[in-house]
Amino acid sequence: MTERERAINRDLHALDEAHRLGRITRADYRSRRRRVLQSLQDGSGVVTARKTLVPGGTTTSPRPRHAHSASVGDTSAESGRAMTTLLTMRPGIAWKPLLAIVSGAVLLLLLVFWLLRDT
Repeated sequence: MTERERAINRDLHALDEAHRLGRITRADYRSRRRRVLQSLQDGSGVVTARKTLVPGGTTTSPRPRHAHSASVGDTSAESGRAMTTLLTMRPGIAWKPLLAIVSGAVLLLLLVFWLLRDT
């Protein structure tokens, strides 16, 4: 990774933190992010960032945009959408280790109960 790419990564991280903490609006975040990512292009217009592979069965037409029912100045709707987005980004619970711990605790309690019952 070049020094220029490291600097862009630092800028993107700082921009992400500012948006996450609510210091900048979504529109401002998107415009600033677009400007930072445009700096990845070299003089010939070739993007130096990694391009994603598109599976063969997908279409390349853009998805239709749905109009938001809330007004532009309605911050409660924006915060509701932001909270929904944050909740969907939560990491999942690791069920297997949790299940192993709970099972072990139940077995330990049964063992203690069985040992104390006989005395």
